[in-house]
Amino acid sequence: MLVGLINPSAGRGAAVHLAHVLALASARLRLVVTDRPEDIDALVASLRTVPAELLVVAGGDGTLSHLLTRFDAVGGLDGLPPILVLPAGRVNTVAGALVGSRRPAALAQRILLAWTRGVRRLQRVPVLRVSIDGVPVRVGLNVMLGAFARLHADYRTGHFHGKVGMAELVARCALRWVPADRFAPIHGPCALEPGPLTLTVITAGLLSPLPSYFGLVRPFPGVTTLAGEGFHALLSSLGPLATQAALPGLLRGIAPLSGTTQTGEHTRFSWRNGPRPDVVVVDGEETVVPADTAVEVRVAARVRMLVWRELPIADAPRP
Repeated sequence: MLVGLINPSAGRGAAVHLAHVLALASARLRLVVTDRPEDIDALVASLRTVPAELLVVAGGDGTLSHLLTRFDAVGGLDGLPPILVLPAGRVNTVAGALVGSRRPAALAQRILLAWTRGVRRLQRVPVLRVSIDGVPVRVGLNVMLGAFARLHADYRTGHFHGKVGMAELVARCALRWVPADRFAPIHGPCALEPGPLTLTVITAGLLSPLPSYFGLVRPFPGVTTLAGEGFHALLSSLGPLATQAALPGLLRGIAPLSGTTQTGEHTRFSWRNGPRPDVVVVDGEETVVPADTAVEVRVAARVRMLVWRELPIADAPRP
């Protein structure tokens, strides 16, 4: 049995169109079209009782994150069926990295046809769990903290319309809000495993197993493959004003890395929040971090995901 989860609220109607396409793509596909949390919980319960051959998720990054979080809440991440993520949201990071982001209707038809004919291109992708004071709050594939997370919050509340490049976003937010607030550092103690972590403060951080966070942005210069066992980390401690100036270049991979920036493949990152509340963003969904709380990001599981885009030889699917 194939199961499809469609979020009709995602992507300004794109998911609704994709639902019609999927309904005709395979007679074996059972569709669940909903944006209600209780329906997601019912789907999670049914999949734990009757496992699916393939789980198709059509929505934005937040749709997949919510599904992973609900599976994690019942201890079911390790038992997840293979997942196909189709681009139907506003920012389709995961789908863009794994299957592409153009012409989702054509993608859906081609991939499902290949699946029914026995084509299996699966990659075990690490998913990250964010916990606050030891309590899991969200699971996803991309985690932003510090300036990255605060800029995301600014974008959501600043009523920006249309596509906004990172340089323009930084400039607008810098003019509209006090830069010291947007780029205030996270003070330690911070820990990175495997370590050691040499940075004492972090002004911007991005953790992800994916080769790029969103369109045209390259947060990990020189990194072209998915993280095999963990996640890549870009942690910067350039200082508030320096980070503000260097952020667009760092994200696009055109600014040189130095001793103030760390990248690599890791399984855990943690820190203790300071005397004021902050925010952490997981796949576009914001989580408020209260003052004086311990925050941890770690690999929760390695979930099988369908890969359609051409990948480097080093990234070939593992058995």
